[in-house]
Amino acid sequence: MDNRRIYLASSFRHPGVSELILNSIESYLGKAPKEITIAYVITAGNLHPEDQRSWIDDGREILKNRGYTVHDIDIEGKTENEVATEIEDADVIFVQGGNNFFLLEQMQKCNFEKLVKEALVRGVPYIGESAGSIVACGDTMPHKYISTDKAMGNLQNYNGMGLVNFLFKPHWNRERNREKYLEKMRENIEEFFSISQPIICLNDNQLVYVEGDKFQIWEA
Repeated sequence: MDNRRIYLASSFRHPGVSELILNSIESYLGKAPKEITIAYVITAGNLHPEDQRSWIDDGREILKNRGYTVHDIDIEGKTENEVATEIEDADVIFVQGGNNFFLLEQMQKCNFEKLVKEALVRGVPYIGESAGSIVACGDTMPHKYISTDKAMGNLQNYNGMGLVNFLFKPHWNRERNREKYLEKMRENIEEFFSISQPIICLNDNQLVYVEGDKFQIWEA
């Protein structure tokens, strides 16, 4: 029976979102926060200056303040075996946001998809935030037409991990990005309307909760 738990957030640090996710995970695992270890994958932030990764720092602080043990993991340049060793004892895998194209490139190099799917079978929940949510989807190529990221990486293909059967678009409510979204769509109108998979556009106070083969949209 498919009993996996996946939490795809637009913004983990948005008020109320982390509480929804962590309350659910603690209930599912049947453990107190001090008994839970988080594999905290920060690779998507590597293209950003170290002092400009506030979402990563804030997320880590939320987890530590709640009592979790948090291990930062950077998968860039690592082999499948090296990454497997780093996450093998984790109770939860949390893939943070940043540049989803760069993150996907590094995931493909170390076969991260295989490792995550094996962890889900073991009952390890997956949390994604922004880019970490995008790469949980299947074909992420349409993000070329709706993403404001300029660095596209050196991808041979845009295949994500295929944990869900829809395309995830985070931060839909951010007014400062709205005109950029619209401009990208206008520039690539034919490609945009050729997207066949469903698109879920989430505001920062929302997340997709996946249990088995069903999902719900939660709102904080």
